[in-house]
Amino acid sequence: MNKIKSGLTFIIGLVLSVIILVSPICVHAQGETVLPSGLKASDMAVLIDEIVTGTSEEISLNAAGGAIRITVNGESLYMKDFGYADKENNIAVTEETVFEWGSVSQLLIWVSVLQLAEDGTINMQENIANYLPEGDLKDELEPMAISMENLMNYTSGLQDNLSERYVSSNVEYSSLAETLSDTIPEHIYATGSVVAQSDWPCALAAYVVEYMSGVSYAEYVKENIFIPLEMEHTALLPDLSDNEWVMNARKTVKSYQGDIMIPNSVYCMPMYPAGMVTGTMDDFHCFANELLLQDETSRLFDKKETAETLFDTTLNYTESDEARIAHGMFIYRFGQDVYGMKGNSMTQMAVVYMEPETRTCLTYMTNEFNEMTLLNSLEEIVFGAPQYEVESDLSGLRVYEGTYVLGNSIIDGRLQFTSVLGALYVTLNEEKQLVLPMLNDEVLLSFVDDSHAVMGNGELANIHAYPDGTTVIMTPNQDYVTYSTFKYFAQVATFFIMLLAYFYSSVALVIALFEFVMRKINKDERKKDKFYKYHVIQCLNTTVFGLYFAYMAIMSMSYAPMSLVKTASIMFWLGSVMSVIYLLFFWKTGRNEAADQKTKIFYWATAVSSVVTVAFAALFGLIL
Repeated sequence: MNKIKSGLTFIIGLVLSVIILVSPICVHAQGETVLPSGLKASDMAVLIDEIVTGTSEEISLNAAGGAIRITVNGESLYMKDFGYADKENNIAVTEETVFEWGSVSQLLIWVSVLQLAEDGTINMQENIANYLPEGDLKDELEPMAISMENLMNYTSGLQDNLSERYVSSNVEYSSLAETLSDTIPEHIYATGSVVAQSDWPCALAAYVVEYMSGVSYAEYVKENIFIPLEMEHTALLPDLSDNEWVMNARKTVKSYQGDIMIPNSVYCMPMYPAGMVTGTMDDFHCFANELLLQDETSRLFDKKETAETLFDTTLNYTESDEARIAHGMFIYRFGQDVYGMKGNSMTQMAVVYMEPETRTCLTYMTNEFNEMTLLNSLEEIVFGAPQYEVESDLSGLRVYEGTYVLGNSIIDGRLQFTSVLGALYVTLNEEKQLVLPMLNDEVLLSFVDDSHAVMGNGELANIHAYPDGTTVIMTPNQDYVTYSTFKYFAQVATFFIMLLAYFYSSVALVIALFEFVMRKINKDERKKDKFYKYHVIQCLNTTVFGLYFAYMAIMSMSYAPMSLVKTASIMFWLGSVMSVIYLLFFWKTGRNEAADQKTKIFYWATAVSSVVTVAFAALFGLIL
């Protein structure tokens, strides 16, 4: 079932066959450390070196550059800085190269929260609104009854928010409080019901730290985490100005996707606690290693009990006793349970994995966006492959056919079209796999039994069908939630019809302009009928509507500024109202006023495109 890793599995299997003792516990065989996967440290180093140096016959490295650190019980087993921080200028990755933490930045939030809970400042079960100042933010959140534990388990029920996530590095950014107040997302799921990792709820938790501690979040983290751990080469403010060395070092690192350099890869993130942290690998690994100190030696917590319970489960999978989340850390099921987080920023990736029983810590940072080839190999080399047996008798799986969206998808609001772009319509094939018919039957997941499946990336997921017919696919950090298949196809169909309407309106405008120019050239004094000008205005309206929607769609993929969303509201309302006015005029006079049959056809076509424009705006929530 796990075909993606079959080549690497074969190699590791050959190595493991000569190891006498295979155990999930790290031991010392003839003086050499054995990893949780069963590999000896020396064999591990050989396998990883082959991949990062490009000599592996099985794995082709995609990462432009990166850094890897592996320790067991505090002992360094592997350190490697490889590739280029800047391929164009042949600048190699070194110990002084800085990388973005991405979503792993959120672990700093949860450590800060636990510190405040430890001294009684925060109650994890209390309504988060009780820890906010008076104002719109508090008023909006209070009825949602979201607790800090909900935020830490990513079960706030809030949809994602693309607005103000990233802005240009030379743009002045708002305070954390202002950014949160200006971008409050819709509460689309019952609190505690759906797991959805997204930035806004995490940034909210950081703001609680800021408000309750009386100092800025950046200052709090510096005083309570960076300084105690001597993390001198890490910054977290939106412009990294809290550490000038890091700010300057970041400018020397470029980011890549495949062989393509990502332009403008230096940016600001107003909701900075959720993903802006940037620093060296050694600082990153130092922080991760400190989390594994589950005793009084921890420099992060005052009480031994806090450190001891850090890896205790705080959320299980639905209708299961299988652990999913522990105090903000996701639990990945490799050869054994491994705690940590994968973090993609806008241009880079960072990963931390921890196995607390043996204190095995793997950290990986790269300037390659969403690099998975080396990561998947590292997971299997260090922690082993997931263990499961595929049941021979699998029935009743058709209930999982349908359309799914990620739990953090935008279901309400003017950016809800992004959820349609990311929706997954799946069907069940004969191999007991859910496949994507629109993507040439690409495999989304393969069923193991009636409650587990292996995702296309090799990750083990839980699946569950509720009595009401809704189903959910659960990975460590996200739920895939059922979405109305009828609505999905209606939106897709309307989208393509809107493209036709936009194309028609653009062509009609060109024709009108051409006819106008030709009449001027030929000095043709004949005038069009009175309704013709309304036809031209409406074609212009539909064209502008389509262009603005395309612009907003492109901007939203790189995270739209809030001003764009507000402007869009006005533009789409104006475009829709003008379309309705045209339809009223058309029905009253236009349909009978055309001078010839060709003009009449144009008027009718413009009327149809007007209906499509209004339907599109309504179906995608652009005017609601």
